[in-house]
Amino acid sequence: MTDWERVARLRTKGRAWAEIAEDEKVGFHPPEGIDAGRALKGAWLARRSRQRPAASSNEGSSPLSRPPSRRISSALRRHPYRVLGLALLAVLVASLLYLLVLPPSHNDPFPAYCSAEATDVHYHVLLLIYDGGTQQALPYQPGAGGDIGVLDQSGYTNPSLYCPSGELHLLHTHDGSGIIHVEMPGGLSGTPTLGDFFQIWGEPLSSGGVWTFSGTVSAQMHDMDMGSTTSYSGDPGAMPFYQPPGGPTSNPYSIPPSLIWNGQYGNGQSGTTFDGEIIWLNVTA
Repeated sequence: MTDWERVARLRTKGRAWAEIAEDEKVGFHPPEGIDAGRALKGAWLARRSRQRPAASSNEGSSPLSRPPSRRISSALRRHPYRVLGLALLAVLVASLLYLLVLPPSHNDPFPAYCSAEATDVHYHVLLLIYDGGTQQALPYQPGAGGDIGVLDQSGYTNPSLYCPSGELHLLHTHDGSGIIHVEMPGGLSGTPTLGDFFQIWGEPLSSGGVWTFSGTVSAQMHDMDMGSTTSYSGDPGAMPFYQPPGGPTSNPYSIPPSLIWNGQYGNGQSGTTFDGEIIWLNVTA
């Protein structure tokens, strides 16, 4: 039996639906072949829509004793807007449940899009995560060839966004250095964001926490092209992965070795260059 109170507690902590569904203490068992995270979210929404106080019956003859057609007609006369609102809410809930059970579309930028490695657009962004001033390496498996957005494992890729065999996400890493590869096919418009990357990763990102670290988040983006720094502390996920002015495959700057532990966790597999965008996320208690 599903422990809905535990589901609610885990949601307040920013846990992803897929991660909650895998929690043994939650006790959620979706039908075979259905994505557990999406199924749990759909069941949660449906359950909430049903949690309404029952209407008290009037004295005298019970409205339930009347034929259904008379009950509906009477309700329409007495509360026309309430009935219309409930009908629209039912349609909305049904539509949401329908969308939740659909597999993610691989044609919608950016988190759900998977493909073979693209070269039309290929640049690198440097992400630095600090907890209380101490830099944290991104998760990686030496020798795997790819990590976040590549490995179909929880902790590396959102379980609800695993790619088909032979494909990977547009935003991904190849080691723990913090270098993020932005690789997109030609014709795909738009600018990916830090929020897209964290959605692919399957980890929380907000002004109140990053990854497994909770606290006040300072989110700063330094643009080496402009020589400027912009704060996104109020909404870190909105930070864009901007395309370098030199072109979609331009990575004109050398990666500062001191910012990637002098290669201790890898060099980013980027030819030691990046586009000049440095993202600082520092979490303080």
